[in-house]
Amino acid sequence: MGLDISAYSKLVAAPDAERDSDGDLVDYENLTEVYDNKDFPGRIEGLTQGIAYKIEGDGADLSIGYGRYNAWRDELAKLAGYPIGTYEQYGRAAESHCVSCWNGAVGPFSEQINFSDCEGTIGPVISAKLAKDYAEFAGKAEAVGGYFWEKYQEFQACFELAADNGAVLFH
Repeated sequence: MGLDISAYSKLVAAPDAERDSDGDLVDYENLTEVYDNKDFPGRIEGLTQGIAYKIEGDGADLSIGYGRYNAWRDELAKLAGYPIGTYEQYGRAAESHCVSCWNGAVGPFSEQINFSDCEGTIGPVISAKLAKDYAEFAGKAEAVGGYFWEKYQEFQACFELAADNGAVLFH
């Protein structure tokens, strides 16, 4: 199992999109829906849950295993300069650079670091902020290299797309 991400640019509200008897979109290849994960308020800014959106721009997809994503996200937090902190996991103390963001720190990548690793939408406003963060830290990320740099570029492309009135969907 893993995290799948879809990113789109140029989403246009389509509130009258046709749905089947289960309420699912009939034209799922050209339309999408967004999910506002209430545990992370404000991430969907610029979009509305409950309506369909026509995809008029480009799209991108990426996949990463849950464990690898969480390790990768910790490296992202380290790159951004967040200090290592301690949290409880499965009854034991664990360490992560993400702890500051989980506790409300705001800064580079904080909206992604403190976001679900399985479901929710990041709308165009937050995507634009994250795209800027990715551009600003690209040189440092490239210096890390390897798998981290590979996924960094994929996430950067997703947020750049979504910054253009789009969305990044975690599912």
